[in-house]
Amino acid sequence: MSETQWRLDWSDEFDYEGKPSEENWSFIVGYPGFNKELQRYTDSLKNSFVKDGLLRIETHIDKVSAAEFKVVKSTIESYGGKADELEREEITSARLVSYGKREFSNAKVEVRARFSDGRGSWPAIWLLGDESKQKWPACGEIDIMEHVGQNPNVIHSSVHSKDYNFRNREHSTKKTRVDSVEDFHVYAVEWSDESITFSVDDEPYHVLERGERSDENWPFLKKDQYHIILNIAVGGGWAGAKGLDKLSFPYFMEVDYVRVYERIN
Repeated sequence: MSETQWRLDWSDEFDYEGKPSEENWSFIVGYPGFNKELQRYTDSLKNSFVKDGLLRIETHIDKVSAAEFKVVKSTIESYGGKADELEREEITSARLVSYGKREFSNAKVEVRARFSDGRGSWPAIWLLGDESKQKWPACGEIDIMEHVGQNPNVIHSSVHSKDYNFRNREHSTKKTRVDSVEDFHVYAVEWSDESITFSVDDEPYHVLERGERSDENWPFLKKDQYHIILNIAVGGGWAGAKGLDKLSFPYFMEVDYVRVYERIN
């Protein structure tokens, strides 16, 4: 069997300045309401901007008025989060999505990035199926890279589907170590009707074969479209297990490029 050949389909090289390209990216704004996370996502240039050939996402912690903090605390607690570590403070971040603008299937995605490892930070590079057709987890999710700050230089990749997801601890997940997450690495995934392969700097470390999974538990077929998400979450059930290192703010993620390739054989 011949080795798969790839052709560049589209990319964002971040060779401009200012707001992330509206042709490629939209913003999710507000509190996410899941995973007990602490951040409010914004579309502000304070939290995401392009400069010197890099997309930079920053997570800030800022003082707010007593009245504003009452709303922050109430909102976080409404979905099970705990604002105990916040002292009249609000955390803001950014979540960029290519949904409705750049979507693809059976592809190869490469993201060259680096990020901080402050305790409580949770930068992620991931792919999500179309929730307008099927709600999560049935729509499918491919986590190319997740990093939680209390485990420096350890990165995770995971796959979620209808019956195989983190809620029932049946998802396929693996971790590997890099020399430093604050150095640039190429985080990548490629997938087909039969398998999903994750790699760092062209070295595969996590392969999931479809095997006997039914179509409803393998929403990674040619017909299934995915979009890219770039974000930094803060705290929550996983990243917040050992609290926040407030002195490490602003947490950051810098992205040199995002490239998507299509198969040509």
